[in-house]
Order: sequence, then C-alpha cells, then structure tokens
Amino acid sequence: MIQYTGNPYVDCGVAVLELRLKKPCEQFTTADLDAQAKEIKKEYTKKIWKSYLMLHLPNCAWTQKDQSSEKNQAYISKVLGSYKDDFPDLGRKCAFCDQPAKIWADKRYVPLLTGETVMTSGPGGNPGLPVCGYCVFAVHCYPFATLKVNGRPLFWWTPEPQWTRRLTGYFYRDVERVLAISHDELPKLHWPATHLFRAAREVVAEVELIAATDPPTPCDLSGVHATNDGRNPNFDELRIPRNLLDFWREAGALEIYRQIEQQAWESEGTPKEKSKQKDRKTKSEKKAPDPAIADLVRRNSLYEALGDAFRTPDFREKAKQVAARFFLRRRGKDVADGTTALAEFFLEKVAGMERERLEAVRELADAIADRLILEGGDRRVAWQLFRRRLRLGEFLRSLSQIQKKLSELGSPLKWETVLLALGLSNEEDRTASDHWLVQELVLIRLYERLAKTDVIADVPELEDQPDLVTQ
Repeated sequence: MIQYTGNPYVDCGVAVLELRLKKPCEQFTTADLDAQAKEIKKEYTKKIWKSYLMLHLPNCAWTQKDQSSEKNQAYISKVLGSYKDDFPDLGRKCAFCDQPAKIWADKRYVPLLTGETVMTSGPGGNPGLPVCGYCVFAVHCYPFATLKVNGRPLFWWTPEPQWTRRLTGYFYRDVERVLAISHDELPKLHWPATHLFRAAREVVAEVELIAATDPPTPCDLSGVHATNDGRNPNFDELRIPRNLLDFWREAGALEIYRQIEQQAWESEGTPKEKSKQKDRKTKSEKKAPDPAIADLVRRNSLYEALGDAFRTPDFREKAKQVAARFFLRRRGKDVADGTTALAEFFLEKVAGMERERLEAVRELADAIADRLILEGGDRRVAWQLFRRRLRLGEFLRSLSQIQKKLSELGSPLKWETVLLALGLSNEEDRTASDHWLVQELVLIRLYERLAKTDVIADVPELEDQPDLVTQ
C-alpha cells in the first residue's frame, strides 16, 4: 500500500494523491492508482513540465527530447506501473517503507540521489537504492505541490500526516493557479520564507476551526527547498517550531497582530528587479504580475525575519530582535493598546523568555510610571531612559538612580526584581546581552501607561537608533 514513510518526497507525494483522490491513502485501490498513472503520464508530456522536472528528477524520461525511445518508455513503465503485483521485485526491502523493492533508484527516480552513471556500488553490488513501486509512484506525484522559488522546488514535510496533508494542499492549490496562467514556463518566484509562513499561517487558522473534532498532533513544520539538478545537491530546510504555532493560535486573531502582519507585506519584485527599477525610464516597462498570482510575488518582511531567525539552531536571540522590530512599535509617543501584552506573549512563546522575568520588567516599568512620574517625583531621572538607548553599564547606573529616588519616596523596588528583569544573577554579573530589549520593553510600557495623561507632553523624544542589539 501507499503510505506515509517519514521521507519528505514520498510523504509529499502521498499527500498529493490524497488530495487528488479525495480520500486517505489507506483507502487507495489499484484502480485509483491506475487512473492517476494515466493522468500523470498525460500531464508530464506538457511542455511546461519539461524544464521544471529537471529540478526534481534530473534526466528522467519526461525531460528528454525523444520520450518514445525504448529506454525512456522503460522508465515510464517502471515509475507508473511497478506498484502492480505482476512487476518483479528485487528480493530487497524498500529503503523507505520496508515493502518489497521493485526498482534500483538513482536521481531520475528519487531526488537527491546520485546519477545513474555515477553510482558504482549499492546493496549486494547493485548500484542504486532499493525502492518499492508505491514509493516511486508517490515521489513522482510530489512536484504537483511544489513552488518554483529561486530556481528550486519548495514543498512541505512534517512528522504528522495531518499537517503534511493540509500544508501540501495549500501549495497544491497555488500550483494549480500557476499552471492555469502559464504555458511554456513557470513564473519566477522568490522569498521562500514568505511562501512557507503564508501557508502555515493560513493552515493554523483552518486547524483552529476543526480542532474540536479532528485536532492534529502539535509538531514542528518543515519547508524543504532542494534540488540536485547540477553537479551537487542543493538542500535547505526551514523549520517552523511549534512555539510559533502556539503563538499564532492565541494571538493570530488579535487585531493588533493582524495589523502588524498586514503592514509587513511589501510590493512585488525581486531585489535585483527593485534595484533595476530605479534605472528604468518609466515604470510601465516593468511587466505587472498576473492578478491571479499577485499574492505569490510579494514579500512579507515579518515572515522573512522569522525565517532568518529559525535557520539558526538556537533561534531565541534572533527572535528577540524580531520582537523589537515588529512588536515593540510606536509612532512618536503613540503606542497602540495591547502592544506590551503582545510583545510579552511573543517573547515568552517564541523567544523563550521566562514569564517571571517578563513580569519583573513590567513591574519595573509600572513602578517608574506610577511612583516616579505620575506621583510627582523627580522625573529627570526617568527621562534619561527616553532620550537614548543605553549601554549596559549606563542602564544599570540609571536604574540605580531610579531606585534611589523611589527609596526617597518611600516605595523602593526590590533590587532582586531589577536583577531578574535584566536576567542577572547578582550585582557583579555583567552578562545581560539583551539589556537593550529590557529598556525597549520598559519604554513601550511607559508610553502605554502615560498615553492618556498630561505627562505625555513632557516626555522627551527618543533618538531613533535602529540597531538595538549593538547599543
């Protein structure tokens, strides 16, 4: 039987077949596969697939000029018919599903393997990877759910079939749109992270609607961006941690988050196209994208920043930079209601900051707002937080002065709260690499607290220093 195996190419192909046949793989019949084989054979003879299949299965029969040759017809027969019982097996087990293997596979049959003429050894002296007819058939269905992005196929895989099926379905519909307007060549798409996060975001919203009846098991999601067309395999994997999915599930419907996400969308065009645009005499020279796929050529700066963060094994530090750039936002002295709460939730869920530490930062900011600024203390001490972003030593001295003023007013903070807010173990500790984020959290909270008071007019303007981390 065709089944999910844990191999990205096989699993994506299984999901495609489930979408095309509109039933789970456990219910597939030989007649179902026979019907799909006819459709696939006809589809892959179209000109638009010839060059694109080179990125998936280099030198396979459908990429050749003469597909009617004996060698190419033998290949097509293996790919589209080796799942049948009368096709001889190799006396080996499939490398993916442990069923009887039917084909010694090279990169014409399964992506990222070596070429037919390159393989010099294999199990029992046979060159190639033993693969069953079901897995080979599934692999040849996976291109229907891949987007051509930066010259490489982009597709989904997860360890949970329900997620794989839903995410693959999203790309499958995108490919249908692309094929509907394309004739000889697929459009050149860019921004792989944008495509992946756009799909994941929509699927998470869909899953929330059916969670009560058929909840998928939470897991990380993986976008695979790979080809071995050329001298060497070119493989990249972008993992979307379940932490972000948890964040989306609870914060994705909030208006403040939806605004941030929407404002992160940018106009279409690749970086090169954008730079060339400046040199062109008229904008009319640039060919506008087809309206049917206009959303596929746009870039989302939030999604790209998240993608950059998640490419690192420990993404927590970069996630803090994402929070500062996108969630700790203000216009002059105006901060939208709920900004602090949203940023705290993102930092807790995605950047791994402890709830106790975030509460300590908020307690620090509220003490400055209530006792030092609003109750008529010496505001000049607090104003130095607003004028510029401070280095760690400067920040600690400023907090010490604030603590001294609070003590004079009879309501000092516990110094342990200040140390916890900065993530320091004691007064001599100077390892607070993210003190810039603490200052930003304090400032945003202060802007929120002072927004509807007369004091806001007296608050100094903060100098814009985009590179927060180096301050």
